[in-house]
Formats: sequence, C-alpha cells, structure tokens
Amino acid sequence: TGSELGIIALGVTLLIISGEMDLSVASVFVFSNYVVLIGNQLGLPIILSFFLGIFFGIGAGFLNGFFTMRFKIPSFVVTLGFMIFWRAVLAGLTNGEPTYYEGTRTRLFEVLGGQIGFIPNQFIWFCILSVVFSIILNQTKFGNWILATGGSIQTARALGVNVYRTKMICFMISSALAAFAGASFLVRSSYLDPIVATGMELEAVAAAVIGGTILTGGIGSIIGTSICAFLLKEIQVGIATYGIRVEYYNVLVGILLMIAAVINNTLIKKLIKT
Repeated sequence: TGSELGIIALGVTLLIISGEMDLSVASVFVFSNYVVLIGNQLGLPIILSFFLGIFFGIGAGFLNGFFTMRFKIPSFVVTLGFMIFWRAVLAGLTNGEPTYYEGTRTRLFEVLGGQIGFIPNQFIWFCILSVVFSIILNQTKFGNWILATGGSIQTARALGVNVYRTKMICFMISSALAAFAGASFLVRSSYLDPIVATGMELEAVAAAVIGGTILTGGIGSIIGTSICAFLLKEIQVGIATYGIRVEYYNVLVGILLMIAAVINNTLIKKLIKT
C-alpha cells in the first residue's frame, strides 16, 4: 500500500540526505515478516514477535552502516549485496512458497491493521511518522547533523558533528522503518510471500527524489517524500483499476524520476551560482 511504501521512503530519505543509500529496505521489509512468523511458531506472544521483527531491522541497518563506514565500501554496493542476501536466505528458508500466520488475532492486529471509520490505521501510522521525522529533520540538533553530514563531511566534522554516529543511526532508522512496515504488513495480511515488495526499494528512492531529495545528500524533504509516496501508489492503483499493464506504471515512475533528477540538479547549479 501507499502507507507501507511511505514508511519505507521516510527512512530512505533521511539516509539519502545524510549522503548514503539503502537498496536493502524491501528485502528487510519482507524478511521481517519471516521473523514475526518464526516468533509465532515458537510460541512467543505476537507483540514480542512483532518487536523481534523491528530489532531485526535495526540489526540489518547496523550491518549496512558497519560495512559502509568501517570498510569504506559505497553504501550502494553494501546494501545491494544485503538486498540479494536477505532475499536469497528467505527463499531458502521458505522454499519460495507463501506462508500463513495461524496465531490468534490480538489487539495488535486492530492497532496496526484495523481502521478508524474509513481511514486505515496503517495510514494514520504513516502520517504520524511523517510528522515526527519532519520535526526531527527540520527542528532538532540531530536533523542539523544529518543535513550537515550530507552537505559536506569535512565541514560537518569541523563543526563537531560525529559523522560516523550520525550515518550509523540513519542506516538503522532506514532498516527499522522498513521492518516496521513489513511486520505491520504481516499483521494486516496474515501471510508471507517471499516475492512481495520486489522493486519497492526503487519506488522508495523515486518517492524521495521526486519529493525533492538530492541524491548527493544535504537537501531533502520528508513531507515531499510522503506526498510523492502516496501519489505513486494511488497512480499504481488507478492504472490497475483501468486494466493497464503494470509495466506502464514502472515506465511512468522512471520518467518522473528522471525529470525530478534534472530539475533538482538544475536548481542546485543555480543555488551554487548565487
């Protein structure tokens, strides 16, 4: 749904602003489903299994950050590797077949997967997280550290910013939000499909860039990402409703991404000249 894409895109946006990239978010999204299911099969309460899924996401983000920062490997390469790794491990553990949640539907299912009136709770969570991370980025010291780190590492360090810690936290936030979206998806849908969310990492990047985030870091908008993520999914639903092939949605996203990238680069050049 648009809410799940939006939640993932929020973390991706913060990370891109800090000057890094995460292509593993969709794989973390679906693998967190499996972690919750395993917890359920082991007899753990669903709430504990849910948080295990979140902790998995935090751990996955730590690994992304550790290999990127410790060994100076581009985050694009590191997260691409983990994207493939988590998908491959999940395919092996599930034999590539869907698995269903067979536990009791507790209050958690209503909190994460229910709705208030005609508004899905998932959308409410998305809106809350959008506001929270917008405030963090624009009105807190940590937000300033993220912007400074993405703008210029040398300048950020000169100002006393702990670049390593800032980027590590952004990596963990990105994966934790992906895991939250994934665990929420399982709670809402009650099944795990190893191929679900394929390509969602690119949609998240597209939502961030179209929403005004610069791929080189230092500039970005949480609210812009939120709006674009929601609009992208609405476009996808509209295309499916009218029986148009899904490939045309991907074509449209690609075109919008290129246009946004050109506009962003043009604006940056004008800002530099002024």
